[in-house]
Amino acid sequence: MNGFFSDPPPREYSPAAIWWWSGEPLRRDRLRRQMERLAAGGVHNLVILNLAPSGPAFGADADDPPFLSEAWWELFDQVCADAYELGAYLWFYDQLGFSGADLQARLVQEHPSFAGQWLNPDGSVTLRGFDYLSPEACAVLLDRVHGEFERRAGHWFGRVIAGSFQDELPTLPTWSARFAEEHRARRGAEFSPAAPDWQAYQRTRAELAEEAFFRPLSEWHARHGLLNGCDQQDPARAGHPVAGVELYADYARTHRWFGAPGSDHHGDARLHASLAHLYGRPRTWIEAFHSSGWGGTLEETFDWLLPWLRAGATLYNPHAVYYTTRRGWWEWAPPSTDWRQPYWRHHRVFADAVTRLCAALSQGRHACDVAVLLPTATAQAGGPGEAGSAARAAAERAQEVYREIVGDMAWFATRPGVLDRLGLDADVIDEDSVRRATVEDGRLAVSGEAYRAVVLPAVAVLDGDVAARLAEFVADGGLVVSVGTHPLRGAARFVPSTDRLGDALAELPRRVEAPVPALVREAGDTTLVFLAAAFPMASRIGVGRPERRGVELGWLDADIDFDPARYAREMRVTVRGVAGTPRLARPFAGGDPVALPHTRVGDDGDTVEVVVPFDDGPAALLVFDGTHAEPAPPRPAYPVERDLGNEWDVELVPTLDDTWSDFGLGTGGGVERWTLRRPDGEPVPVTFGPRGEQRAGDGPWTPSVWSTSRGLHKDPVHRATLGPKGHVPVEFLAFGRVAAGAEARFRSVLTVPPGAPAWLAIGAGAAKTLWLDGEERPLDDAGYAAVTLSPVAPGDHLMELALVPDEEHDLRAYACLVDDPGDAARPEWIAGTPLETTVHVQEGDGSLLQVASTAFCRVLVNGVEAGRQGGFDPYAEADIPRVRRYDVARLLRAGGNTIRIESDGWVLADGLAVSGPGWTPRPRVRRRQH
Repeated sequence: MNGFFSDPPPREYSPAAIWWWSGEPLRRDRLRRQMERLAAGGVHNLVILNLAPSGPAFGADADDPPFLSEAWWELFDQVCADAYELGAYLWFYDQLGFSGADLQARLVQEHPSFAGQWLNPDGSVTLRGFDYLSPEACAVLLDRVHGEFERRAGHWFGRVIAGSFQDELPTLPTWSARFAEEHRARRGAEFSPAAPDWQAYQRTRAELAEEAFFRPLSEWHARHGLLNGCDQQDPARAGHPVAGVELYADYARTHRWFGAPGSDHHGDARLHASLAHLYGRPRTWIEAFHSSGWGGTLEETFDWLLPWLRAGATLYNPHAVYYTTRRGWWEWAPPSTDWRQPYWRHHRVFADAVTRLCAALSQGRHACDVAVLLPTATAQAGGPGEAGSAARAAAERAQEVYREIVGDMAWFATRPGVLDRLGLDADVIDEDSVRRATVEDGRLAVSGEAYRAVVLPAVAVLDGDVAARLAEFVADGGLVVSVGTHPLRGAARFVPSTDRLGDALAELPRRVEAPVPALVREAGDTTLVFLAAAFPMASRIGVGRPERRGVELGWLDADIDFDPARYAREMRVTVRGVAGTPRLARPFAGGDPVALPHTRVGDDGDTVEVVVPFDDGPAALLVFDGTHAEPAPPRPAYPVERDLGNEWDVELVPTLDDTWSDFGLGTGGGVERWTLRRPDGEPVPVTFGPRGEQRAGDGPWTPSVWSTSRGLHKDPVHRATLGPKGHVPVEFLAFGRVAAGAEARFRSVLTVPPGAPAWLAIGAGAAKTLWLDGEERPLDDAGYAAVTLSPVAPGDHLMELALVPDEEHDLRAYACLVDDPGDAARPEWIAGTPLETTVHVQEGDGSLLQVASTAFCRVLVNGVEAGRQGGFDPYAEADIPRVRRYDVARLLRAGGNTIRIESDGWVLADGLAVSGPGWTPRPRVRRRQH
């Protein structure tokens, strides 16, 4: 154990930061320099991730080089060589979940039988997405990614490449070509949508996915000695049993195959740490703290980590490190926790402390006395969205009670559960682990865990073999507490609600008594006790709508109140079942653990009372290894006091690295911040000023303020893409939320210079009416973009613009002069099935066609499918356009070429063909822009 607290600590346990290879063309020398800076800061693991791997995504330009291209592989191999020299480890991102790589879409285009199948209530089947229930489809998919990494970079496995990461895998399909046959063979009965056995159905779905995708993925990593981590869709990752079934059929069964199961800070560490405990997985992943903003300090970040470490997370995956910030105009769910931060010179102290804790807490076995059953069978029996049925109500009640017991770990809405408030550590146990457990001396033993009590959270469905094992456990002296239901009848102790759970567990002996919940691990003859100086942390974080999930709850505007005064300076703790002198391992200072004064109590002599100081930091790790040592003498107070006077000489020392123009200079020099103020003292952002007036509805006229170089100040349009992506939006007018049929107005002075003719172009998600000098001017206005039918005369004109949207949305607009009315055109969102246009191609013309769609669509060129998109992403219910880029050179011919798009949603095309009202048959045009 002493080796984990050495200096430096073991690198393989260091933070594993996401490293975004996006924003600008990649250069090897720049990448190496970034690795050097990161290693100097104590970050020796990097997860390489492309935001726009094969085309534009989330406002970002396409990555250069494209993911998995020859140039990308060449660069990746070079970076591996540099990482080897620097002693760093790399992880690859598989691009199977959250992704713009279109891997599954390309495979379905090549193999149409790989399309996912979705069962409708009437028994019919719809095709969309990818078939994660098909062994053949998944084998090809894994070979396309993991097999290619093996072929291209297998020589780095283990030496540099430590594993892979998967983020937000799409929902498993609900049917497959062989589902009916497999269900009959496995369950011994036909599945009928008219009279469904939903529990049996979901078990078949889970088994098929496990055998086709999850287990082969795990076996590939095990074969190469690599780990695979995950963070899946919310709220399954947060441990919601019903959502776990809806998204992944049986969350525990499918995700027990990850070597480092986990989530981001919107999820839950207890569930994933329990899967690691119960299935022998060495680490538990925590991706954090994306979208928390740029202002977080190291002490705040460490504070936010404390509850996750205590709940069992052991692999900290910071989100993120950016390849570039494009002079402050490129970011993705900030912060970027790297050398750009003013705290970077101190980051190694933070990183080494996290490394030491993750190393120590990964050793041995977890030791706790309580397990909470994950009510998967109850959730499965509830059916897919059968609102109002008794089975569905029982599933939702079980989920509610389960969450009351284990709590909610989400960073922005942390709610400790009943067990945490009782100071009791607990695992979440899945039904398969109960089945394979043995009963030994009044404990339910499985995979090194040995529980004295099992809690059933409003369980309505309990399989016979699970019930039999629990009854055997009770007969041998174990305790089963059933909350709100009677699935075991006489065998379990019943409590009507979670507020009575403490009474039912009161007789359990406490391994640790402390003012905060403790985490206990046993490694050989050594016992480790992890304690935090505050519970759950010293930060109080609030959001506008904590009852919601996802971005709608307001986590982009979290209110953070961090107060270190909430930390205990010391803590009196009683630990039972330990031998030897308690020693304090110091995560920040490192070095050998320090012996503490203590008292032995009780007749058996294995109980220790000790006062734990938190002078090293807000986390303490007690080590009991059976050895005896004299406590270290108390540290002497500083004996010298010196008056430093009232006048100091001060030298400003630059800490920012601007070598690559992250701050806009590109000279490596310092950065200055100037503030200009109006006569009344109000600060004014440089280059911003009033250039007109605007109002929405009957509201007052207000100044229209923008910058001709930077657009709107802190433009809210960037929120949807979690930060700007290197471009200034063309729209410089923002009216806020405007109802359908309501009117917004803008007025200003338009100056047309003398010389060539100029037309006025206007863009807005609304019908437009234009007046110049009080006279209405006709417009070509069929969609978002409009242009005057004739040039505007040189000189100054009073311009007035009225905008009336046909649907409620955040209305934005721009107006500019163009010297060719054709330049005013923009791709328009259009709808209709099918949509067609003809383009004439000459030698030398481009062959790239870029399509965005809000739903599944097929793209055909001259009758041949060029590709498909939509339905392959996580969070299928979200109205997020999918963008895909197609090089259709092989499908083009001289002269006219037919472009055809088939979709039930809105589509937008650019490049070779530009979508607009001229497509046939005459499409619907959506003025609103996404």
